[in-house]
Amino acid sequence: MLTHKGTTRIETPRLILRRFTKEDLEPGYYNIWSDYEVWKWTNYAPMHCVADVINNAHMFTENWLAAYEQPNRYSWAIELKETHEVIGRLFGMHPDDRIGAVELAYELGRKWWNRGYMTEGASAIIDYFIREVGFHRVFAYHASGNPASGRVMQKCGMTYEGTLRQAGKCNLGIIDAVYYSVLAEEYRLKPLRNEE
Repeated sequence: MLTHKGTTRIETPRLILRRFTKEDLEPGYYNIWSDYEVWKWTNYAPMHCVADVINNAHMFTENWLAAYEQPNRYSWAIELKETHEVIGRLFGMHPDDRIGAVELAYELGRKWWNRGYMTEGASAIIDYFIREVGFHRVFAYHASGNPASGRVMQKCGMTYEGTLRQAGKCNLGIIDAVYYSVLAEEYRLKPLRNEE
């Protein structure tokens, strides 16, 4: 039985994971979505200016922000404690009450890559999903051409499940999707590997 709690504030040693606000629109664009190296791995429509975040990607609209009132809405801004900058996003997609599963997705501004921030944030979200909400299975996938995303999944204690050929799509086109997951029972049995 799931107990949906929505996007609650979560703190880690270096990060604050919280709801997005209207004030995060510009820093979110400049720190994350304006960079082709980040954007190419997503499904977002092109964002060439701040207004495109609203008009093309349909984020930060009234409806998008109002969705936080739904208890099964999981969309965190990643705020760096040191500078209070929004540097990325973590979200739980397609929560499935029937089988107790949720898909984890994320993106991080390139300036903050290779510092362990995403592993730190994603580990906290997995813990929240399993211990607080009660999900049985948390899964994620990455494009085969983006192995760095897979290393985050591995460091968060997720297990490789398989590669589905031409089963996903990002802004580079159709991609092979590399799947990882963690189940509640195995999560409770082994410590997470949070090394950088």
